[in-house]
Amino acid sequence: MLARQSAEIALLCLLCFGVATAGDSGQARPPAGFDWPNWRGPTHDGISIETGWLTTWPKDGLVPLWKAEVGPGHAGVAVRDGKAYIMGREARQDIVFCFSADSGAIIWKYAYAAGESAYGRGPRATPAVDGKAVYSVSADGQAICLDVVSGQPVWTKNLCRGLNLPMPRHDFSTSPVLEGDLLLLNMGMAGLALDRKTGKAVWKSSGDSSYSSPVPFNLGDKRCVALAAATQFAVVDMANGQKIASCDRQIRDNANCADPVIVGESILLTSGYDVGTSLVEIRAGSTTVVWKGKYGCVYASPVMAAGFLYALVGAGWERADLVCVNIKDGSEKWRQKNVGSGGLIIADGKLLILARTGDLILADASPASYTELARTKVFTTGTCWNGPVLCNGRIYVRNDKGTLVCLDVRGARNTRGPEP
Repeated sequence: MLARQSAEIALLCLLCFGVATAGDSGQARPPAGFDWPNWRGPTHDGISIETGWLTTWPKDGLVPLWKAEVGPGHAGVAVRDGKAYIMGREARQDIVFCFSADSGAIIWKYAYAAGESAYGRGPRATPAVDGKAVYSVSADGQAICLDVVSGQPVWTKNLCRGLNLPMPRHDFSTSPVLEGDLLLLNMGMAGLALDRKTGKAVWKSSGDSSYSSPVPFNLGDKRCVALAAATQFAVVDMANGQKIASCDRQIRDNANCADPVIVGESILLTSGYDVGTSLVEIRAGSTTVVWKGKYGCVYASPVMAAGFLYALVGAGWERADLVCVNIKDGSEKWRQKNVGSGGLIIADGKLLILARTGDLILADASPASYTELARTKVFTTGTCWNGPVLCNGRIYVRNDKGTLVCLDVRGARNTRGPEP
């Protein structure tokens, strides 16, 4: 019993690695043909704006365009300028990989000594990449900036030793977020901002960290960041790190793992272990709960489109139902049982779900009913805890053992390839 409980607590926090359309969040969408340069995409919401990709899948499955072994972990994929970036692990080292998105050839890799987490092997944070550098965070709190061409370090920073940050019980999972000159991390009770060029702290907070990632958004005329922190939800002024609003968000072992969802000037919060889901309105430095539901996401960040939320909810890390929820009042439109915990994104009115068991599922994003359009078995071994990435006609998925698969959904050229 104790062993199972420990495993459950460990695995629910392995990653915080998907959420609104332009009309839902008020944020401008990028132009067509965008890359996926960080966790949850360019607008930090798990939404791909791609169209024209293959949504009628062959009965015998999708084409593995290429695959690679990167070592254990739960980090997701970032894609920019024809290159795919991911973290893995070998021996006592974490590794940042840069692959050709076309062929899967390794362009470079950078390995460095990093402590292994007692709660699942390997790194959990998805890299963030711009035109000059790649940024990564290890489970033991090392932030590293690598040159995008050579893969060599520009700067490194041990955040526990350098900033006196306590190690969370289940180690760090926050993915880095780039915003202007800042590198944002969900560390401390109200976040951390580093200078992206030097790694020096611009502003910081003290206290325990949780396992989700920061979400930038506009609140009136201020650029802010929303944080599902260890024991609270916080909205922070991005310019100076000052807390604008907060409310208690207590959960077992500080396991706020799913990212906040921006809904205009309200924010949706969701957590497992009976904490549930709430829509919180932010006004004049205060927070007001608009509605609350008993369902909650243990760790998979939900996605939202056209006023409806799609989320993998459950009591633990193994089983999860897929629910569709009306964002106005929290009412449940439908529930599909036992879809499986894992992760999900949305693209062109379709849900892409990577289940824990290695099934990749395509379904309609519709409040009318659950309609499954296609399903393919990508992995027969290992466990999947992060969501898929759709970028430039390719779907990227990985399992905890470290097999990274790039699937071809570019249309007519799709024929059956080798088994991953």
